[in-house]
Amino acid sequence: MASLIAKRKRRKLYYYIVESARVEGKPRIVHQTYLGTVERIAALIQDRTAPLPLSITTVDLGLPGALWRAAQQSGVWEVLEALWEKPASGPSTAHYLLLAAIHRICQPGPKTEVADWYRHSILSSLWGFSPERFTSPQFWDAFDGIQTGSDGEEDELEQAQSRLLAVWKDQQLISRRLLAYDTTNFYTWVASTNTRNTLAQRGHNKQGRHNLRQVGLSYVLDGENGLSLCHHVYPGNVADAEEFPVALGRIVALLDRHQIARDTVTLVVDKGSAALANTLELEQAGVGWISALPWNQAPEEFRERAVEELPALSSNQPGVRAAAERMVVHGQEYLCVVKHSASFASEQLHSVTTALSKALPAMRRLSVELAKPAARFTEAGIRNKIARWLSGAFVSELVRYQLEQRDGRWHLQFDFDTAAFEHLLAHRLGRTTLVTNRREWTAEQVVEAYSGQQQIERVFRGLKEGDWLGWGPMYHWTDQKIRVHAFYCMLGISLLQYIHRKAQAAWAGLSMEQLLEELRQIQQFALLYPPQSEKGPNRVALALSTQTLAQQSLAKELGLDALRLPKEGNTPAAS
Repeated sequence: MASLIAKRKRRKLYYYIVESARVEGKPRIVHQTYLGTVERIAALIQDRTAPLPLSITTVDLGLPGALWRAAQQSGVWEVLEALWEKPASGPSTAHYLLLAAIHRICQPGPKTEVADWYRHSILSSLWGFSPERFTSPQFWDAFDGIQTGSDGEEDELEQAQSRLLAVWKDQQLISRRLLAYDTTNFYTWVASTNTRNTLAQRGHNKQGRHNLRQVGLSYVLDGENGLSLCHHVYPGNVADAEEFPVALGRIVALLDRHQIARDTVTLVVDKGSAALANTLELEQAGVGWISALPWNQAPEEFRERAVEELPALSSNQPGVRAAAERMVVHGQEYLCVVKHSASFASEQLHSVTTALSKALPAMRRLSVELAKPAARFTEAGIRNKIARWLSGAFVSELVRYQLEQRDGRWHLQFDFDTAAFEHLLAHRLGRTTLVTNRREWTAEQVVEAYSGQQQIERVFRGLKEGDWLGWGPMYHWTDQKIRVHAFYCMLGISLLQYIHRKAQAAWAGLSMEQLLEELRQIQQFALLYPPQSEKGPNRVALALSTQTLAQQSLAKELGLDALRLPKEGNTPAAS
């Protein structure tokens, strides 16, 4: 039962509401609430309002909290701590690497912005480090100490990848049956005059930035669960087919080191790596493999088979038809599969018609310009313009043009090839040809396994467009910094894939983009109130943002409930 009591301090009465109970048979006060002086009580009664907070600080809880929990639960944090020891005071190299990965997901930007973001994230309360410990120079000082295999030294980043694979294997987080491999490149802002950098080179950039130096990335992930198994950064002027033998050697070495039988693994590769030499490398490696076959390497009567002749696959592959047949490819008999996807065909058709809607009016305007008396064009200039307009996939096969010079002027005539368009619709769009040494598999098994390649393509899109993790812009001057950058970016992808897989239990079919959006909306608010007495400390109250049922389910599944309160004694700074 509650009662009101007064205590005299320095000739002044202070009032409390107390609750009493018997403890070991004796009456004791078990709880008391401070009210203040009689004047303060009177003011509160007269005002009848709660005190207004002095300030409110927003703390990012959902996304950084989920990634931190994922690092702990998946063993990532344990591996990083074991490789890079914690200093006597302050954050360790493991902290800097993990924070760089999480920041690239939550708020991509340069290292100069990390400290301010960290200040308003739940990590500042969980880690207890001052934001001033995460300035840009301190990041680079920490990364300078990471050995990346140059000058014969041990490569600590490769060692970290190997240890992570061992931990994930023990936790049964990887399937080991299906590995997806692909390559891409990323443009950089490395200056042309920079001679300290050998990785950033000019080449055919897949984002169209051919005027900038680029770096290549080969990547292997678990085709079923999406975790990153290994990656490698290589010079940007090396072709995909040339990088494949190097990557394959790294893959089989990784399998052997972790006692994973090569013949139990199926490696899925894209057509960019398909070549006779690479097929021989795969056979010698002793792994199962599935490769997309370049269109011109598949027999014509097989690849252009009528859609009606292709059996429809099960409901697990909606809108997909496929047929399998043993055929001789690269001098040896393999199982070939031709696949037709209705959704893929519609995407390609949309791309073709969009390109045509731009190319044909542009060619018409050019033809009119050429007919004008003051027109001054060279043949090379005209053909370069036309080649640029017809550079889209299949567009040059559908537009026929003739350029000739009469009476000192150039004349352009063009037409749309209806027969070629009908052949494209009936025998080309939506089709993919595959080849595999899994000769006993069905067409559906091959198609389903090849879908693991789509996971890598989604990862690359997420990296380049910044929807998952912002890879760029990259200003690093040295090879060592580029390798470190690639390591924490791919580490962040593994953490994302881990929480995405766990989130399926709370929301089946949830996309990665939906997951990120929902987690970003889960925030914590710290309300700073004035002290109850003149010499007392400020009071802090914590409140969560209003959550939808989906967000509540995600928070429970990902373990965010354990992160809602800061450590005792830590008062969030006011913004």
